[in-house]
Amino acid sequence: FQADGTLKIPVTQTACVLSLFFGLYPDGKRDVVLEALKERIRARGNHLDTGFCGTPFLCRALSDNGANDVAYTLFFNEDFPSWLYEVNMGATTIWERWNAVLPDGVISGIGMNSMNHYAYGAVFEWVYKNVCGLNPVPDVPGYKKAVIRPQPDVRLGAAKAKVNTAAGYYETGWQYEDNGEVTYTVVIPFDAEAEVYLPKKDGTTEEMTLTAGTYTFTL
Repeated sequence: FQADGTLKIPVTQTACVLSLFFGLYPDGKRDVVLEALKERIRARGNHLDTGFCGTPFLCRALSDNGANDVAYTLFFNEDFPSWLYEVNMGATTIWERWNAVLPDGVISGIGMNSMNHYAYGAVFEWVYKNVCGLNPVPDVPGYKKAVIRPQPDVRLGAAKAKVNTAAGYYETGWQYEDNGEVTYTVVIPFDAEAEVYLPKKDGTTEEMTLTAGTYTFTL
């Protein structure tokens, strides 16, 4: 990095993503790196251009650093390169290459072209940990305690995740109502607890600590 927080190397989405996700930037320069990432995304017509190193952390780095709307925009893209391009081409697994199948249905090549490859499918960590908001607490192993911090977007409308942990089943979900409020559901297993942070319609956050049980909130 330069002293002003800009990169000394040519700026790539992956360089910015890894810097943001792992905190590898000069003190106080997070927003400089975030803006560089957003600019690179805009330069690509609001599309990603990351590979195996950057894609697993791309949406998480955006949502964790105040650009949740950009993460959703990338997730919703349907043209190449994007996840939904693959879905629209009939994929039932994640490909190794964004263009493994061309728009005319022809396989783009036989070298380095697995049709069932996890790396890009790692976006679903973002779906669980950011969209639905279920996160472990590192110093309380086995999910005896969790942090639930959903980050909804009206373009998706609703989402729900259920995870069987060592402590039992957690469930977290949300759904937009006609008046713009969001109904959240939270299920916490026996003898466990969660720190819960729920965004409200007015832009503030409702914070609470919940023990085992099933809860519904409309905010």
